[in-house]
Amino acid sequence: MITQLLQISTAPVEYKLEIERARLEYDQRLKPEVTFKIEAPKLDIKTRNARVRMSSYEARKSMGQTNAMDSARARFDKGRQSVSDATRAYVEVGNDMTRINEGVTIADIYARKYMGESPVLYMAFLPEGGVEISWIPHQISTTFSGADVSFDWEAARNVMNYVPGSVRMVILENPRIDIEYVGDAIYFPPGAYQN
Repeated sequence: MITQLLQISTAPVEYKLEIERARLEYDQRLKPEVTFKIEAPKLDIKTRNARVRMSSYEARKSMGQTNAMDSARARFDKGRQSVSDATRAYVEVGNDMTRINEGVTIADIYARKYMGESPVLYMAFLPEGGVEISWIPHQISTTFSGADVSFDWEAARNVMNYVPGSVRMVILENPRIDIEYVGDAIYFPPGAYQN
């Protein structure tokens, strides 16, 4: 009798289908929302006091108290006048010396030139200049910004979303083939088997 040596069995694939239907989602906001912002009125007042400027420089200048610029200018003018006076005096002395042949002596020239002058007396009231007064009047400036109210409305709206359907296959067990040897051992040569 011939017996089968192999037993073959199969196991089919095992799977599960997950199906989700398509749907339409509807979101409805029934209450509109409002946000508002209120800014209070503002009044800004800026003031500047009156300013008085008093300058006594001209009075001080008449008494000889000058700044550096006026002092340098006065010394320059005085030096130029001194050079001019000395030049004029030397020219006059030179002109008088050209008349020596007329009986004029050098002593007469210097005596007439320098001895004949009498000093001049001046009377002055110091200080000569007054005080300079200038002023800027006071200032007031106002700015006003009124109250401000702003609204931000978010109106009611309907929102629809379409969610498409889906089909998903989940494999729980893969297919397989089972082969099992059910016979006894085969020896070659057949007489080699010893029981």
